[in-house]
Amino acid sequence: MFRALLRSLSFACAVALATAPLGATSVTPPTFTQLTRRAEAIFRGEVATLRTELITRGESRAIFTYVTFRIQEILKGTVPAGASADHTVTLEFLGGTVGELTMDVAGMPRFSVGQTELLFVEKNGQHICPLVAMMFGRYRIQRHATTGAEFIARDNGAPLTSTDDIALPMVAAAFAARVAPLRAAALTPAAFSALIRDEAARVHTP
Repeated sequence: MFRALLRSLSFACAVALATAPLGATSVTPPTFTQLTRRAEAIFRGEVATLRTELITRGESRAIFTYVTFRIQEILKGTVPAGASADHTVTLEFLGGTVGELTMDVAGMPRFSVGQTELLFVEKNGQHICPLVAMMFGRYRIQRHATTGAEFIARDNGAPLTSTDDIALPMVAAAFAARVAPLRAAALTPAAFSALIRDEAARVHTP
């Protein structure tokens, strides 16, 4: 698993085990079609476990976070690389905290046990992030504080009101919270899943 990762990363230059971020991570927002086309698998799942490890290779070290998801629904492809027979899959993300050491990668999604996610996955274990366009490949399933209704939110917490929102820049979470009440109603998980299935079928039809 790590050979491919080592080819894409120079640990000696890129890794610093400290509280400072690992540089600036520049990601171009994809369109909905690009996001769906690039994804090897798209699934909805609940975060079951989180673990971090400090990996040493020669004189280089890096922290990885391993997030295990309990798969609830597959919207495109098959289960991603790393899946097991119990319908779970573990995705590998660069960064995290081990003891007093922290490796912070700017733009890397962060997860919590029990949270339900909808993820666009590619090249698990081969890149620093197994999601298409990093934070643009992660969608959070949340509940409205008053009604309890489920809705789709982007990585920064902003409600996803349309697939057109996917190509918008990822603004800071505080700003997203302020503008959320001014926006149209967010997509429900069922509506977003239907749009994904339709788009996946469209882009793969000759």
